[in-house]
Amino acid sequence: MNSTLKLIETNGQYLIDSRDVAEYIDKRHDHLLRDIKKYIDVISTNPNLGALDFFVPSTYQDNKGQVRPHYLLTKKGCEMVANKMTGEKGVLFTAEYVTRFNEMEHYLQTGYSQLSPQLQHMIRLEQKQNEQDKRLGRLEDNLSIDSFQQNVIQKQIKKRVYEIRDRYDDSPEGTRRLFSSIYRNFRDAFAVPSYRDLRKLDFEDAKAWIKTWRPLI
Repeated sequence: MNSTLKLIETNGQYLIDSRDVAEYIDKRHDHLLRDIKKYIDVISTNPNLGALDFFVPSTYQDNKGQVRPHYLLTKKGCEMVANKMTGEKGVLFTAEYVTRFNEMEHYLQTGYSQLSPQLQHMIRLEQKQNEQDKRLGRLEDNLSIDSFQQNVIQKQIKKRVYEIRDRYDDSPEGTRRLFSSIYRNFRDAFAVPSYRDLRKLDFEDAKAWIKTWRPLI
């Protein structure tokens, strides 16, 4: 179990990553996501409640460059997760998230200079880490796809060409023209000199684009 939970500032709102929550309470992240989706389904049945007041959907890139879902939990969201827990883990999680949110609320209300030196130090470290995470995220977003993703794009393009060539010209020359056309259109659509230069950030969009591509006649 982690010693602390980290608050993330997003659009002026302080939230906790579902991955951190899952690690803190020793629960598989996919199981926590499943539970959160159930909570959202129930919340959505009440027109007076808004799911975004509890759970903010988001995505992240795993170490393979794949885009994965996660949620950012508000204080209310943490409370909902905690209410479903029993025993020591539930007590410790409640104590931790309440402490973290209360510290931040105190900071926002009283001002930085009124906080204890220890808490000021913790906030500086957290702000520094958040900035580093943001910079790293921007760098990762602009990285080109890796060899595995390049291979996926190649296979998707080949599959698409062979899916539609019978509708146009299935001769060897016609197939060659389709390949030439889809690669040219791909470069134009994503503003890259080659499919190998596609940004990781655009990988999922590129796959969707390929699936619906048609040659301009």
